[in-house]
Amino acid sequence: MSKFNEIIKDKKLMRGIYALTLISALLVLVLVIKGPDKGGTLIADSEGRIIGIQRAKTSGIEHYDLSLTVKGEESDLERDITLSLQASKNSGSSVISSNRDDKEAALEAGIDRMINEIEYSKSRKIILPTKLPDGTAIEWRNIPAKQGSSLFTVLLVYLAIAALMIGSKFKEDDSGKSERRSILMGLPRFCNQLFLMMNAGLILSDAFDTITGSYVGFERDDLSFFERELADLNDATDHHRISTAEVISEYAVKHDVKEMIRIATILTENEKRGSDVVESLERESRYLWDERKVVARECGKMIDTKMSYPLGLLLIVLIVVTIAPALLNM
Repeated sequence: MSKFNEIIKDKKLMRGIYALTLISALLVLVLVIKGPDKGGTLIADSEGRIIGIQRAKTSGIEHYDLSLTVKGEESDLERDITLSLQASKNSGSSVISSNRDDKEAALEAGIDRMINEIEYSKSRKIILPTKLPDGTAIEWRNIPAKQGSSLFTVLLVYLAIAALMIGSKFKEDDSGKSERRSILMGLPRFCNQLFLMMNAGLILSDAFDTITGSYVGFERDDLSFFERELADLNDATDHHRISTAEVISEYAVKHDVKEMIRIATILTENEKRGSDVVESLERESRYLWDERKVVARECGKMIDTKMSYPLGLLLIVLIVVTIAPALLNM
């Protein structure tokens, strides 16, 4: 429910979903008003069997969905066939048949050969064959055109785009979490370096310059987010008359990392009151290393959760592939 409330409160995301819904509704309305694509005319006999096709034109490709029944000696074979009549410059009337008598040819091969002859016929009026080349009787019937496939495609595209929009929002939210995690992972090392250098007699500003200076020579991609931020912070405040403790404090408040705020407080107290910063940093360093272990364990547990998303996506694809043919033939 918390995720749902976040989606509802995001006005930019909701405007995008509203616009997507409106466009999808308009597409559905156009499909309903337009109806199925109209081609030529099917010629039927008194019993409803299709005996021919009167094409609307021969200059373009036309598609016709037909049901073919092959009358066998033991049982009938039924196939749903989509005839794609190819473009041709000639017109007239012709009867499609095959004089070849190949008794060894398989039944499916004969059907495919017959369909190929029909699709590449150059006539505008096509009389469908009533027998296969081996003499087997066949029967043609019409399959009513349906809009289900187009509407189903619009629905799938709508759901997919909406899911991507919602997923992008949570991805942006996760980017803030990853930045905070990077700070928590790099903070123990940074605190340990401060402790060692200040224990050796360096002041805070010199220790901070030495730490950020150690990043020089590395490619930015080789540095973590926290290390890049420290280097940029040092470059931005270099040659400025501003306290290093204040700079670190502002950075900690900006990213709302309480562990770093504690370190900034220790450094600020040292500058103002001269408190023992070495002992405090040593204690804080031990605590941060323990915290880093906790973060590492949480990252390990998140692997199982992240794997559930692609598995769920594969399951959805499997369900769609399984039920789509049944839905299209309803």
